[in-house]
Amino acid sequence: MDGHFDVDAVNLRVAKQLYEARRRRDAASPIKGLFGEPGWDILLDLFIARKTRTALQVSSVCAGAGVPSTTILRWIARLEREGLLVRMADQDDARRRYVSLTPKGLKLATGLLEAVGSFD
Repeated sequence: MDGHFDVDAVNLRVAKQLYEARRRRDAASPIKGLFGEPGWDILLDLFIARKTRTALQVSSVCAGAGVPSTTILRWIARLEREGLLVRMADQDDARRRYVSLTPKGLKLATGLLEAVGSFD
């Protein structure tokens, strides 16, 4: 063993575990919408998308968060103002918009994931 530790792979695994744990917790709660962490959810979703080379539409982020789309759209606007994400128009369909982390957003998400650490 050469001692190589793939931090990106660990961070991706942690992000997926956190994202899925949140979904399981929300599904188990009899009171829908009781727990809300939209900013964190968006960062996790976009981090996972970036690391898996997946393009995310704004509508997909809205659907994945499990809260009203108006709430997510406000959070997307806030994260965009903070310089953490960027929205881009689809070249083929002007109605469709994509969202992705900026370098600043990636750095923040990576730092937060490293602070959380592994679940193993």
